[in-house]
Amino acid sequence: MAMRVRLLLSSVVLLSAMWLISCGHYTCGTTFGNSSCTAGGGGLQQGGGNNISVTAFVYFVDITAGQIAAEGLNVANSQTFHPLSTFVSPPLNSGGEGGMAVVNKQFLYIAGNTVLDGFSIDGTTGGLSTLTDSPHVGISGLTIAADPQGRFLFVGGAGVIYAFTVNVDGTLTAAPTSPFAYANGTPTQLVTDGVGKYLYALNGSTITAYSYNQTNGALSTIGSPFSAGMSMIASEKTGTYLLGITGATSEISVFTIGSTGALSGGSQSPTGLPPIFLEVSPNGKFVYTFNQTDFSPQAPSQPMEGYGFNAGALTALTGSPFTGLDASLGRFDQSGEFLFSVQHISNTTESGEFAYGVDINGLVTSTLPNYQAPNDVYGVTDAP
Repeated sequence: MAMRVRLLLSSVVLLSAMWLISCGHYTCGTTFGNSSCTAGGGGLQQGGGNNISVTAFVYFVDITAGQIAAEGLNVANSQTFHPLSTFVSPPLNSGGEGGMAVVNKQFLYIAGNTVLDGFSIDGTTGGLSTLTDSPHVGISGLTIAADPQGRFLFVGGAGVIYAFTVNVDGTLTAAPTSPFAYANGTPTQLVTDGVGKYLYALNGSTITAYSYNQTNGALSTIGSPFSAGMSMIASEKTGTYLLGITGATSEISVFTIGSTGALSGGSQSPTGLPPIFLEVSPNGKFVYTFNQTDFSPQAPSQPMEGYGFNAGALTALTGSPFTGLDASLGRFDQSGEFLFSVQHISNTTESGEFAYGVDINGLVTSTLPNYQAPNDVYGVTDAP
């Protein structure tokens, strides 16, 4: 029987947002330590000949097990993507409901209902070590975002937004008067602008804009909440635009960020399918939508779509939609060369985490084996 799931936004990682979806279609389970998981097929273009120049780590939260799992791309110049055989999960106090944020490729923060965990990242092995001030108890974290310059961390909970300065050793210092009151219920997502001046809190029907102090991260509200019925928003590197999707309509909305941080506009560009997840490339040139909502073996194809983004305008990329890449969400590494995606290939039993290559024209291809994803709560970083 087909299982149709409309995703609800928990946070964004990016980097960006974290989406929580049912994971019953994953057959291999978590990949802790020496995993028994084996590679699936390679998606579209299985084969060798990869010339991978970056090393990246993908961290997953297994909410049921209360642990972290990890996979690595090109670790020790392996030229492949596989579970980290030496990885041992550090103690995890957060349930991970609020998602993950990576700061400066050095630190990983995981937010939960009442706890915020912090870890340092080993750039050689991908191992995690608990930071000296972690866990932060009493932080009601249901969404998390990091300043693009790596200076501040923001965590949103019921009626509040916490703001922290990230110290050189990864420890956190609360901003003056933090937590800040959030008058619109509970934010479903926090997103910073692309250059690091403003923070935007989404609650599904409105977007509240804040400026933040460039020294200590303290928040100041900008005007009144902007009415926008979005399920997810994303920023781009110039700090000029904010993009959004409704989760139900076949379109991407583009909002303009004014000189004070206030939003305006909301022009709409059509998409082939209703996007449920949105990702912008680190260079700001490409936008990808993820459309898979049906995970049954007989599901119709719901492939990823890609768009060029220039001066607020979206244009479909050559090769889009990417047939066979029926993904539900994806996250870039900081280099922008790889898009790590959770997908299920229609009419097969294949599913898992894929490392897709993205070329200079935005074309997405698959040449690496995929591995089973223990959970759809995950974060990505290049090696520090």
